[in-house]
Amino acid sequence: MRFTFLTIALASLAAACVNTDAGSPVLHDVEPTGVEVSKAHATVFGTTSNPKIKQGYVDAPEGQIHYWQAGQGPALLLIHQASSSSEEFAGVVDTLASDFQVISFDWPGHGLSDDPQSELGADEFTLSALRVLDHLGLEKAHILGNHGGALIAMNLAWKYPDRVDRVILSGTSGVKDMEAVQEFSDDLGLDEMNVIDRDGKSLSDAWGRYTRYMPNSTPGEVLVAYMNNVTVRLRPYDAHYGILRFDRRPALQSMAETRVLLMQAEHDPFVSDQESLLQILKNAERVVLEGVGVFNFFENPAQSAEAIHAFLSKP
Repeated sequence: MRFTFLTIALASLAAACVNTDAGSPVLHDVEPTGVEVSKAHATVFGTTSNPKIKQGYVDAPEGQIHYWQAGQGPALLLIHQASSSSEEFAGVVDTLASDFQVISFDWPGHGLSDDPQSELGADEFTLSALRVLDHLGLEKAHILGNHGGALIAMNLAWKYPDRVDRVILSGTSGVKDMEAVQEFSDDLGLDEMNVIDRDGKSLSDAWGRYTRYMPNSTPGEVLVAYMNNVTVRLRPYDAHYGILRFDRRPALQSMAETRVLLMQAEHDPFVSDQESLLQILKNAERVVLEGVGVFNFFENPAQSAEAIHAFLSKP
């Protein structure tokens, strides 16, 4: 299903290339791959258009886990947010792969990974991350988690501290009790967002949300994040439900001395009170990414990559 939207877009692109002034349609001559087609592919599927990226699969009890890697150097594992995929990080590869072995994977039920047979939570997704590291023979790695992926990063640092070097928590809020977390989950309106209606209103509503989430982006840039995330909502389980049950408080307490970078996008409406985390994480620093929203890794990957590189390069 992830290719359905791209197929429609490319069909429209092909139609636009038809010369209707002549008696019969004539397609403009293009290279075999098509300039427009290859550009669209490079934009929407960065993990398959960048020759630096090598892909593979790891066998796991919940099915095959899709991962990719690029570059050499200290390992950096990137963990995407719920209802997204490792495509989220394709834009940072060119900046980071010169100094780091950059790795990402699709959570079960996301991207190109298999669907699980039951709902999973933070512990299961954490084990998926460890299986990728084990498969690549990596004993330790820097960990970056974005939004829901930040909760997995916390869980890794808490329960498997010997596998974790520095940690980057992107798009995570200050400490909430579980009642507040439940209220946050209810306010997201996940049940409504996961319905695809016949008249397509749900898709147009989603487009409206994404344009608000990416206030300074072009329609084409919004489309990339929209396609990546909306297609995941066709999968059997929405990982938001399971991941939001994770209580971050003991994990954060265990990370008091861990080297941590807190990243917050300036226009991210889902992040609040991040500054308070500096009181818990004694060895942390914080950066605000200007001009971007929820999907900062799609909107301005260069800015995100520069912040990551600067933090991991410090002695």
